[in-house]
Amino acid sequence: MNPAFITHLQHNWPLAAAVAGLLIYLPIVLVGGVFYSNQGSIVRTREPERYWRWVARLLILLLAASTVLVGSYFLSKH
Repeated sequence: MNPAFITHLQHNWPLAAAVAGLLIYLPIVLVGGVFYSNQGSIVRTREPERYWRWVARLLILLLAASTVLVGSYFLSKH
């Protein structure tokens, strides 16, 4: 991996940690079939529409955070 990108991740560690956490949580949600939220657990078999809505929100958040992290690297003077 590019040393300049590693340095960028170190300088932007809160966002990098958020992206890593979302990347870890996504397979847990998809394999387990339960989305744990601050509003309670959402089980895929009992509430499929609500479950997939939360998964979509998680994916949008992951995509936005990843885009900002990688985009800020390419827009910076490295």
